[in-house]
Amino acid sequence: MKNKKKLSKFEWVKKNIVIVPVVAAILAGTFTSVRYVLSLTDTIEANKQTLVNIERDLAVAEDKLTEVATRLSAAEATWEMAENLYRQLADQVREHAYDIKDLSR
Repeated sequence: MKNKKKLSKFEWVKKNIVIVPVVAAILAGTFTSVRYVLSLTDTIEANKQTLVNIERDLAVAEDKLTEVATRLSAAEATWEMAENLYRQLADQVREHAYDIKDLSR
C-alpha cells in the first residue's frame, strides 16, 4: 500500500494554481452580477414611485385645466353679454340723440 501524504494548504494551492483564479473570477462575477441586479431593482422601484407621482400630478393638472376651461367659457359668455349690452346701450343713446334733435326743431 502506498501511503498518501496529505498536502498542506500551500502545496494544494501550488498544485491547483490554475483553479484559484478561475474560482476567484467566478466569485467576483457572481458578486458583481448580484450587485447589478440589486441596483436595477432599486432603480425600477424609484422609477415606479416617480411614475406614481407623475400620474398624480397629471390628474391634478387635468382637474385644474378643466376648471380653467370652465372659467374661460364663463368669461367668454360674460364678454358676449357685455358686448350685447353695449350695443343695446349705444342704440338707445343714438335713439335718444335722434329724439332730442327732433324735439329741438
